[in-house]
Amino acid sequence: MADTTTAIRVIPSGKIYRQMFDAQVQLNKSLTQISKRSKSPIHTVLSSSNGVPLVRLNTDETHHGVLTERQKTWVNGFPNEQNIENPVLYKQYAEYINSKLLETDALKYDKEVEGLPDVVVPGKVGSNIIDRIASSRKERHEAAVEDMQQELNVISSNFEPRIAETSEMILNKLNKNDEELENILARIKLDEDLIDHRLEDLDCLWQEVQSFTPSRQGWIIELDFMLKTLEDERAEMIRTVFEVYSDKFEKISHLMAPDLQKFLDKEAQLVNQTILSNRRAYADLYVRLMSADIEREKTLYAAWKRRKQDWSNLKNKKFVNEFKEYMKSDEVTKPEGVDRVLQEMIAAQCELNEKRYELIMSLAEMKPPMSTKTAVYKWNQTVQSVSQEIENINQMYLSKLHEEYEQVCHGCIDKMNSIKETVIIEGVCTSSQAQDVIDKDMLPLIGDRQKSFEENLEIMENALETHGLTMTTDVKSLFKFAQGATHVWDIHEIGLAKQERALQEKLERCRHDHDYKNQDTEAMLDNIMDKMRQESTEQGLASSLVKALEMLERIRLSYEVFHQKQTEIVKMYPEMVKSELDSYDESVCKFFMVNRKHPDDMVDSAESDGRDSRSSVSSPDEKERKRTPTKQKRQSKEESVSLFFNIVDFII
Repeated sequence: MADTTTAIRVIPSGKIYRQMFDAQVQLNKSLTQISKRSKSPIHTVLSSSNGVPLVRLNTDETHHGVLTERQKTWVNGFPNEQNIENPVLYKQYAEYINSKLLETDALKYDKEVEGLPDVVVPGKVGSNIIDRIASSRKERHEAAVEDMQQELNVISSNFEPRIAETSEMILNKLNKNDEELENILARIKLDEDLIDHRLEDLDCLWQEVQSFTPSRQGWIIELDFMLKTLEDERAEMIRTVFEVYSDKFEKISHLMAPDLQKFLDKEAQLVNQTILSNRRAYADLYVRLMSADIEREKTLYAAWKRRKQDWSNLKNKKFVNEFKEYMKSDEVTKPEGVDRVLQEMIAAQCELNEKRYELIMSLAEMKPPMSTKTAVYKWNQTVQSVSQEIENINQMYLSKLHEEYEQVCHGCIDKMNSIKETVIIEGVCTSSQAQDVIDKDMLPLIGDRQKSFEENLEIMENALETHGLTMTTDVKSLFKFAQGATHVWDIHEIGLAKQERALQEKLERCRHDHDYKNQDTEAMLDNIMDKMRQESTEQGLASSLVKALEMLERIRLSYEVFHQKQTEIVKMYPEMVKSELDSYDESVCKFFMVNRKHPDDMVDSAESDGRDSRSSVSSPDEKERKRTPTKQKRQSKEESVSLFFNIVDFII
């Protein structure tokens, strides 16, 4: 850098030129002192942090306030007011005047320098002392420049390890803190561990994670402060070096003051650029670290938020599975109340069915002369009463079953509401979200279970209704069947009564005829007896006695005839009764559609049929025609008997 400086022209020795040179040097010194004095009232201090000059004012200048009267006028005025001076124009005008003044001083210096002769003719040839002085100054100047550069390099090399150490220390703290954060978040990494936590635990975990943020940001701020402090120290040391070597350069005087000032300004500018670049790098590092820490916190918060949502989903799934298990439990599928009501219903039905069965079986014991229409009507009313009682029992227990199923459904709803309150209290989800989960996963299960209960009740009700209608129809058929049997017996009783009345009428008629004839004989006997009482002779008495004995004999003979006639009439009554019995027998066989033949008679008839078949060969059609009435009667009998027992079995 010393090579770029211009060489100093030395005036040849001579009295006149020496005087001019001394005058020029004195002029330059006086100008320099004047310029320094003009700058002395304002003391600028370079701040170690930002390099902004500080203006120091005395008390006399600030006792009326910081602002001058002109500035107060600017502050109190309105924008674009014509009467108020424009501060911008005033500033531009002041800068223009200052530039003109500076240009005037420069022109003065230029004119003074231009006044010197370009070519100085030496009066005589002198020594080379000036060249040697210039060479010595140049060497010392270059050595000083190298020393300054070396000291600057030493300062930089001394501060770089400290900067690296400080940065590494903060980086280690951040890395260690990252490991701690990973260990904290590892607690909720697995779903098995996550589901065991509560919402308060998750919030505490995030607060614990968030509690590291001030420390981390404090470390970053501390790093930025330490780097700035180190940079300020380095700037202070560089400033000291520049001050020291500025004095050295002035003492060496290899360069003119302006050139030296330019040289130092250029070097200071390079150093300032480096310092500014470092500060910019520190600021960028601070921003990057802060941004990275904020992004880290956002990432951790997103991960924590995601795991919190996973926790909410796991909790919801757990509660839904718990509700599904509850819906599959025996408490819902096989309620104790329903089983108890069914057992009571079966017991009541068995008791009433046993009673009805006994009534049905009592019909088989209802034989003549007890099988009257009144008895059958009474039996039918009793059976209808028992059937109605069974129907009432069925309806009562169906109502109880409906109530039990309603209680089960209410229990399911209570369980669902309990789960809803639990998830809301535990903070698993909000009320609307809980309602969505219930509407989606729980209410359909309750609806299906309620539908199943209703189907069971409907099936049972339909079965009982069908059974009731069937029983009513069968009992009515059985009642009609019993009525028919009693009607046959009533007809037989009426026939017997008619025969008995006919017997009574014949006996009465016979007695009436006998009494009519006997009255004449008795009247004649009374007359004879009266005569006997009136007779006074033995012969008359004997004649009356003979007549009386004849009348008595006639009476005796008439009574014998009367007795004989009545005996004959009475002997005819069994035949009359037998005819009625035969008619009743035929009616019974016809009603029950059975054959009257005794089993022994059937065996004898079968043997005779066999003999007839051996004696004569009949055609298959004739045999079939002969067997057809017997088969029809047998089938009719079997159907009647089977109908009765089917009714009994169905009732049982």
